[in-house]
Amino acid sequence: MIRRLIAGLAALTLAAGCSLQTLGATTGDLTLHAVFDDVQSLVAGHSVQIADVRVGTVTGIRLEGYRARVTMSVQSAHRVPEGSTATVAKTSVLGENYVRLTPPAGKNLATGPYLKDGATIAETSVEPDIEQVTAKAGPLIEALGAQDVNAILDAASTAFAGQGDEVNRLIKQTAQVTDAYAAARRDLGTSIDALARLGDDLAEGSAELDRLPGTLAAATERLAHGRRHVKRTIVALTKLAEQANLTVYPRHAERLRTLLRELEAVSTAMQRGKEDLKALVAKLQAFIDTPPITVNGQVLIYVWLKGLLPSVRGTPVRERGGDFSLLLEPPR
Repeated sequence: MIRRLIAGLAALTLAAGCSLQTLGATTGDLTLHAVFDDVQSLVAGHSVQIADVRVGTVTGIRLEGYRARVTMSVQSAHRVPEGSTATVAKTSVLGENYVRLTPPAGKNLATGPYLKDGATIAETSVEPDIEQVTAKAGPLIEALGAQDVNAILDAASTAFAGQGDEVNRLIKQTAQVTDAYAAARRDLGTSIDALARLGDDLAEGSAELDRLPGTLAAATERLAHGRRHVKRTIVALTKLAEQANLTVYPRHAERLRTLLRELEAVSTAMQRGKEDLKALVAKLQAFIDTPPITVNGQVLIYVWLKGLLPSVRGTPVRERGGDFSLLLEPPR
C-alpha cells in the first residue's frame, strides 16, 4: 500500500513538474504556430509579445523535420492580423528568449482580417544572440595578437562610448547580411540540384533526342509537300473563277438588265396611274365642295352626265341651259 502511494505521489510530482514551466503564464484561447530554423534557448513558458507587451505564452516546441515548430497560446483579446511575422528574440543580452509578433506595416489593423485559431505564421526569423556573433568573429579574433586585441578594445570603448544602441543595431544588421548570404547559398545549392536532375532526365531521354532531328526533317518535308498541293489548288480555283466570269456572268448580267428595264416600265405606269388618281380625287373634292341646290326647302343632288341625261317630255336636252329646266317645274 505504501509503495502504491509513493508511486502515485511520484507520478503526480512528475505531471506537476511538466506544467511548472507554464504555471501562472499568460495564456488564451487562440492557438498559433510558427516554424523556425533555430529557436536558440527558447522553451515552453517563455513569453509571446507584441510591441514589448506580453500577450501569450509558448506552450510547446517540437522538431518538425529539421526545423522547430513552436506552439503559442495567445489571449483572444489581442487579435493578430494576417501577414504578421514571428521572430525569436532576447529580452536583453543576458535575458531569456521570447517570440515577438510583428503586425504587417502600412496595413489598417483595425479592420483585419486576423489569424484564426490553429493558424501557422508563414514568415519567421531568428535574431542572433551575442554568442552567435562572437562565434562568427572567432576566426578574426584568433588571428589577432593580445596587444592588438587590447588596442582594438580600447579604441572601441572610446569610439562607441554612449552608442551602445547603435552598436547593437550594426551587429544585428551584420548578422542579417550573413543570414542572407547563407540563404543565397542554400538557394544556389537547390538550383544546382535541380540542374543535376534535369541532366539525369535529359540523359534518360537521349534516344528520343537523337531521333528528334530526323523527326523535324520529316515534318519539314511534309509541310513543303503540302505547300505544293495548296499552291496547285489555289491556281485551279483561280482559273475556275475566271471561267465563271467569262461564261456565267455575261448571261446573268443581260438578264439583270432586262429585269431593270421592266422594272422601269412598271414604275412609269405606277407613276402615271398615280397622276390619274390624283385628278379623280381632285374632281370628287370639287364636286363635294359645290354648294347644294335647294327647291322648296328640299336638297337636290343633280348629276348630269352629258349624253346620258334622260329627255324632258320626250325631247332630248341638247343645251347646258336645259339641264336646270327640271328645277323650274313645281314638285309633283
